[in-house]
Amino acid sequence: MKDLIKKGQGKKILLMLLIIFLIYYVQFHRAQIMSVFHIKKSLAGKVVVIDPGHGGIDSGAFHKDGTLEKNINLLISLKLKRALELEGARVIMTRTKDESLDARNNKSSSRHRRDLIERAEIINNSGANIFLSIHVNSEKGAPNVRGPMVFYYRESYESRRLAEILQKHLEKAYISSGQRVPFRIPYPNSSLFLLCNTRIPGVIIEVGFITNSQDRQLLKTSDFQELISGEIKNALIEYF
Repeated sequence: MKDLIKKGQGKKILLMLLIIFLIYYVQFHRAQIMSVFHIKKSLAGKVVVIDPGHGGIDSGAFHKDGTLEKNINLLISLKLKRALELEGARVIMTRTKDESLDARNNKSSSRHRRDLIERAEIINNSGANIFLSIHVNSEKGAPNVRGPMVFYYRESYESRRLAEILQKHLEKAYISSGQRVPFRIPYPNSSLFLLCNTRIPGVIIEVGFITNSQDRQLLKTSDFQELISGEIKNALIEYF
């Protein structure tokens, strides 16, 4: 009996020693152990500027039902910010509320030009990899025109590559919602201020047409805004 008791106590002591050893091992090798289970986020180390177009006194495009482009731009941009951050990206916003940026500088007599100058300066001083300017399109003379469009600076190969990937994913968002939209090639441009006055790859994204009833109703819904932002996120993962 005494031998059995001694054996039982010996096992307990060995078990306690093993537990103590494991505790110390984990403490001193925490980084190595955690790295085994760590999954690298897809956009870790990337910096993205999101520019929600218009804001404040500048509504952008609008519809008689009260829909304002500036509001859709901001809602999609904020959802996109969260989606990119979940993938490890650092996001810089040109605006996070309903405001215009013209009051931040006095570099032009034009309110509109001052606003664009400020956005370009935020992008150029950001140290970001890319920028995305979010907008809603308008074509009052052709209400049947619909779907996303992406513009890029014609002299930038990286901007063109980004635009092509984004166009594909934006169209996928519409298709996923049961919509039929035209398949487009991104548009090269050499006149839009933001594209011509920024020093990093970037694009202007027109997520749909406010003048098209189907696009407009979709773009006002939180679910479709999430879908659009999710596909933009997927496009950036593919781009990088």
